[in-house]
Amino acid sequence: MRPPRNDLLVALVVAALAALEVRFNGGVHPKWAGLVTELPFSLALAWRRRYPIAVVVALALGWGLEPALGVPPDQPVVPVLALVIALYSLAANAPVRRAFAGFALMLPAAAVSALHIHGDAAVKLGNAAFGLVIAGGAWTAGAVVRSRTQQAGALARRAERLESERAVAVAAERARIARELHDVLAHSISVMVVQAGAAAEVMRAAPDRAAEALDAVQETGRQALVEMGRLVGLLRERPEELGYAPQRRLADLDELADRMRDAGLPVDLRIEGEKRPVPLGVDLSAYRVVQEALTNALKHGGGATAVVRVAYRPGELALEILDDGGGTGNGGGSGHGLIGMRERIAVFGGEFDAGPRPEGGFAVRACLPLGSS
Repeated sequence: MRPPRNDLLVALVVAALAALEVRFNGGVHPKWAGLVTELPFSLALAWRRRYPIAVVVALALGWGLEPALGVPPDQPVVPVLALVIALYSLAANAPVRRAFAGFALMLPAAAVSALHIHGDAAVKLGNAAFGLVIAGGAWTAGAVVRSRTQQAGALARRAERLESERAVAVAAERARIARELHDVLAHSISVMVVQAGAAAEVMRAAPDRAAEALDAVQETGRQALVEMGRLVGLLRERPEELGYAPQRRLADLDELADRMRDAGLPVDLRIEGEKRPVPLGVDLSAYRVVQEALTNALKHGGGATAVVRVAYRPGELALEILDDGGGTGNGGGSGHGLIGMRERIAVFGGEFDAGPRPEGGFAVRACLPLGSS
């Protein structure tokens, strides 16, 4: 099997260094023994990542064979360099147990080489310790690189999983919004039918008053077309089966606040500005945002209290839900609650912001445009 190009290049460079060492280093003798032990084993580095243990064992054998052929073990440098590279690759690429096994298999060759060094026991021991430090350092460096690579891979997989979960949450929320908009359209069309029928009756009895009924049909139809455009935009990305369940609106916030109080979350509901009709899609989504934010405060606030502000401003509807608990604002603890709220506001071209408050607790703020609807 052909080795990777970069690995082959490294092996050729080390083999070239070995040939130069044998040629010009007078301490490496006999020359034929140096060539036999250094060149073939240097070339084995080309397969160091595919067969890391086998390459380490081969280089260790070559290193231990040199003294048996008469080559002074303290003279050649390239075999040590090759073994360092192999040990690094072993720890960086092999599983932990196999990496330990490969390092252990290298130790007998290192011991044989140390025993053939000229000098007393202290010299041999010092050289052996030095070689062990170099080999251990190379192996440790490879292990560190492997650990960091695995951590980076785990983080990448976690990020991919979270992104996948987020996509699922967004798709689910878009389907839910689509069902609500479908109900809005059904309601609007029903109103148009009733108003058109009334206009026909009025036209026969009092033609001068028919214009009022027709204007109401026109305005309802205009709003229905706006909601139809939003609904079509949602269904183009993910068609879903639509439902017909009745939907809550801003007019039901008092009832929602009472339910939250009964459940243990004191709620201060404040309406700012003059109440006025808003497009039904905006009405539904604004209620859902308040409901989700209060539900999160109830689940994760730990005895919190909440303030809900609904401000009717020229051309926009502003929402602010504040609590003084210790929660994160993540619906169900997964973060999908915030994703759903953000998606709802984005459908209508609004602005959304949520996060911890400096004084403690959590804040959810949203602004929905009304002028274009």
